[in-house]
Amino acid sequence: MNFHSTAQKEAHEKALKHPFKAVAFDVDGTLTHFARFVIPSFMAEALVAIPGNIPRAICTGRDLRFIHTQLKHICGHSPEPQEEQERWTIFPENGSEGYRWNARKKDYESWFEVPWPKEPTMDTVEAYGKDKLGSQGVFLLREHTVVVRHPDWVYLSPKITRYMSKRSHDKLKTLFHHNGWLEEFSIQDSGIGNVILPKEAGKGNAMQRWAKLMKLPLKDILVVGDQPEEGGNDEDFISGRNGTGFTVGKTTPYIYPLPVFSSKDTRLTGPEGTAALLKQVRWEEV
Repeated sequence: MNFHSTAQKEAHEKALKHPFKAVAFDVDGTLTHFARFVIPSFMAEALVAIPGNIPRAICTGRDLRFIHTQLKHICGHSPEPQEEQERWTIFPENGSEGYRWNARKKDYESWFEVPWPKEPTMDTVEAYGKDKLGSQGVFLLREHTVVVRHPDWVYLSPKITRYMSKRSHDKLKTLFHHNGWLEEFSIQDSGIGNVILPKEAGKGNAMQRWAKLMKLPLKDILVVGDQPEEGGNDEDFISGRNGTGFTVGKTTPYIYPLPVFSSKDTRLTGPEGTAALLKQVRWEEV
């Protein structure tokens, strides 16, 4: 196993012995292959194999409708699809809002939301962004976040997709810095696009709210993502500060997030890494 420090190796060994009481996942690149947007059947089967009493969460830059579609696919692999659905908490738009299951209503209901600040408005951000990115930026204004994607042709090549996403992130960050907006907002690169969100939102803050709701220490929550680098979509999520973080994508020079290895000591990425990790860790039902 190739660890970059003795401290990371020790943290990895400790994490695999730790009994986790909850688990949260990013989606793109974590439950799906890069830029594929569909959860493979083997990944869905690994998710429904998690012990029944373990709370699980999806935390993604995607919107609520997308997550509902993914959950329907996941639950379709369970012998108890309704019970499986009730086990999930949903954090769309990079933790800008949260939904949990209401047994009485038999549906997900809003638990919290972080509204978009009054200034600058989403329309203002879109206008400034289009001026800087031109035709290379496709802006989607959602309820709590602004998503910046690219023209469809960009997604034909993973290498071009990552390059364009990073390039857009750098331009947007420069724009926000110039206008003094970085005190109120974060810009996060998912590798396939960027999400602009209020500072009080974010996947890390969502995990803190979730841990408080369940009355669990953050260390007891297993969190899995793939974009931990500075400015990445999962930077705070799998940093080790808001759960025990593992990466199935990029790595950092720090102890966390921890890598995932196969039985042959090769590093695993994508849904293959996530599925393998779920078989390696220990669980403690509450």
